[in-house]
Amino acid sequence: MPTDVAAAPDDDVHDLPVDPARLGELRRARRQRRVAEIHWVDALYRVYVAAIIGSVAVVAVAGAVGDAPLSRAQVVDVTRDGPAVVGLIATVAFAVGLRSGSRGGPLAVEAADVRHVLLAPVDRGRALRGPAWRQVRSSLLPAVLLGATIGLFADRRFPDQEAVEWILAGAAAMATVVGLSLGAALVASGRRLPRPAATAIGFALVGWAVADVAGAEVGGTAIPASPGRAVGWLALAPLDLHPVAVLPVVAALVLLVLGLIGVGGLSVEAAERRTALVGQIRFAATLQDVRTVLVLRRQLAADRPRDRPWIRLGRVAGWLSPIGLRAWHGILRFPASRVARLALLALVAGAALRGMWSGTAPLVIAVGAALWLAGLDLVEPLAQEVDHPSRRELYRHPEGALFISLLIPSFVVAAGLGLLVGAVAALPGAGQVPLGPALVTGVVAAVAGVAGAVGNVVSGQPSHKSDLALMAPEVAGIGLVLKSVLPLAVAVVGALPLLIVEANIEAGRPQMQGTTTAWAGVIVLVGLVLGWVHQREEITRWWNEAQEAQRSASTGSDGDDDDDAGSEEDDRR
Repeated sequence: MPTDVAAAPDDDVHDLPVDPARLGELRRARRQRRVAEIHWVDALYRVYVAAIIGSVAVVAVAGAVGDAPLSRAQVVDVTRDGPAVVGLIATVAFAVGLRSGSRGGPLAVEAADVRHVLLAPVDRGRALRGPAWRQVRSSLLPAVLLGATIGLFADRRFPDQEAVEWILAGAAAMATVVGLSLGAALVASGRRLPRPAATAIGFALVGWAVADVAGAEVGGTAIPASPGRAVGWLALAPLDLHPVAVLPVVAALVLLVLGLIGVGGLSVEAAERRTALVGQIRFAATLQDVRTVLVLRRQLAADRPRDRPWIRLGRVAGWLSPIGLRAWHGILRFPASRVARLALLALVAGAALRGMWSGTAPLVIAVGAALWLAGLDLVEPLAQEVDHPSRRELYRHPEGALFISLLIPSFVVAAGLGLLVGAVAALPGAGQVPLGPALVTGVVAAVAGVAGAVGNVVSGQPSHKSDLALMAPEVAGIGLVLKSVLPLAVAVVGALPLLIVEANIEAGRPQMQGTTTAWAGVIVLVGLVLGWVHQREEITRWWNEAQEAQRSASTGSDGDDDDDAGSEEDDRR
């Protein structure tokens, strides 16, 4: 043990004269060892692939967004309602950061730091400030790039302003949103803010922002603007520069500084738990195992089901089968945080539908992604059955029939969630969608989102025994990509018919021309997914038997060839 450490007093570990440079040397040594294992050709190839994919994505999105300028009335609507909507997004990000900090986030330091550095008699603030600053730095840079790209796209819809104004406003707004979220998380974790307090503050701020978006009034007087609206004024500064727009930038900087100063108050137990779960999530993500990632993320968020369902159906629904009753109780045991997340995803999907209706067609991906995430939560009864395969032996039902019975409540709840999506899309204001198409599109898209989530859950994680593992790397790679993308594609398809309605109105054709056929096509696609789930066991058995028969035939053919060769040898003798 170094003499300077041994001579330090035992009752105050923060006064130990441990040189922080030693921690820096240890981390640099670990980083150099990791970097030494990476060949420069591999690193260059990764940068090359990332640059190509990023360029193609930006060009594709830019082409899909189009450059049709908004009308004067639409610009007025965006100027009036846009700050509140952007403020709601910023407030949700702040609330998420606050809750993450109350659970020990956002830091996920290395296991070696948790076990050897944080448990050693050293100043935890000095030990954690470096990783925290690197996380802030690595988060702000992509936020600035993303915000600048969004600003570039906005310039194509608002040609009256300079492009540089939109780029600067977009970059500043996105960096502010990320800074507020990260700063809130660092402050909450460093001060060990209790989870109930973080949840209460987050719900209060989000509720205020929602009321601001809805234009709610109390006693005939409009409620004051929510704090998040200042971020909206910053994002839309080229349209209407508001002096209050500078306040969220100052607030984000103050929160980040306070968070970095107090990062030493982080709970060691929370840091160890978070480090272990984040490591498992990263490993599951490399295997494209969406189900495992979802389960680990719930553990990270302390998202546990309730001991008792919100409503007991035993007496009021005696006509339900035991399987259906168990599936309904599984959904009714969702915790309040998961219910709130479903409602938030519905709001996001509804807002994206309004954006699609206003001419931003690429938002169909946002609709599909939001409802696909909601579907991953709604198919929890099926996922629990897939996670415990030995339990199926207790049922006399075939696997396919059992899975379909477990999915019925998920689709019923998804239909209700779709009505909420459609109601949000049909609210008066900018981008209002006609009520009929909005409700039908919301329901169909939500059902398609559940169907996409079913594909993820049932297909499970890749196995070394699968046929893909025996194929050529080029074919196996394409197969893995399709397996990862197809479930999300099924969810995205559900919202596409709304674009047909929009095109019909713009072209002066009947509103429903071709739309009902498109909706029917989506329903048929959902039916095919369910048919695959119902017959999957039979299809797998048939495929295995066909492969076995082929191998037997090949072996028999080889045996015959050997016999023929032996006969020819005998003849020659």
